[in-house]
Amino acid sequence: MKKAIVVLAAAIMLAGIVNAQQVPDFKNSPMVLKKDGSLEKLEKQNSEIKVKKVPYVGTTRFISITGGKSSVRVGTDAVFIVKVDGETDPETVFYLQASKGGSKNREIDMEKISNYASYGAKGKSVKKDQVECTYEKISAGVYKITPKGLKAGTEYGFVDAVQGASGAHSTVFLFGID
Repeated sequence: MKKAIVVLAAAIMLAGIVNAQQVPDFKNSPMVLKKDGSLEKLEKQNSEIKVKKVPYVGTTRFISITGGKSSVRVGTDAVFIVKVDGETDPETVFYLQASKGGSKNREIDMEKISNYASYGAKGKSVKKDQVECTYEKISAGVYKITPKGLKAGTEYGFVDAVQGASGAHSTVFLFGID
């Protein structure tokens, strides 16, 4: 009987340690949940929001990210953990989007506006590059994020939705899929 109680107590303590490892130290900083239950930081950049004008086409507002490839590499089945304020909906804090780019820089499109918008033309949606995610509450203010349809050979970023919508800079948490 004593052995059963000791084993049960050890299991409860171990479960507490595992759950403690799954809570990021800082709020609003998504981290990748590794197979062993530990958390790994994503590449963090405070990126500049720029505007690109193309004659006869329109204007694109995008986030400019230094470097062609993230140093953080994950699999297509990656899962992330984020801590937010209290009962804040994590979908209103971040969105996950694929980036485009070359060897020196990456870009995440925010909005495209047609030159003919004043005549009723609509811009192209940039939502097509956003990744659908499911959110599971782990504890108060802590959520597990599971992206759907991550593609090999693609770079992604969690974009701070508030900064990106209102400022000239945006914090982006980056990773890539091999």
